[in-house]
Amino acid sequence: MPTPSSPGRRGPRARSAAPRKAMTPDPLEADRHRLLKDLEDLRRKEAELRRIEELKRREMEELPRKIAERERREREMIRIRAALSATDDVHGRARSLRHAPMRKSGAARRMTRPEERSARIQFLVLCAILAGLLLLLWKSLP
Repeated sequence: MPTPSSPGRRGPRARSAAPRKAMTPDPLEADRHRLLKDLEDLRRKEAELRRIEELKRREMEELPRKIAERERREREMIRIRAALSATDDVHGRARSLRHAPMRKSGAARRMTRPEERSARIQFLVLCAILAGLLLLLWKSLP
């Protein structure tokens, strides 16, 4: 028979009446953990929905500006297409780009060939008139 151990400083050991049970999960504790996990999931989803709501609100605020910009670009494209496809008569060919006026905002506009030809003729006519006036003045001198 084994010898009992000495009580030592703490005194005799009391043996527990019930043997220790293995740690079995309490059903209430499991429900509490499940509910906490569900609550965390809901909080995460709520935060995501708030972020999406803020993003959509910003997009709604920017929408009128985007629509106006798109309409402006469409009007510009329609104007350019109309200028490129315009003809002098119904059955004629479309005008080439060099004869269409090029309006660039802020930039100096180059003259088209017909405008250059007209300006050159005006210059020559004015030079001829000036030469005629100078000739009349020279003849009137004593």
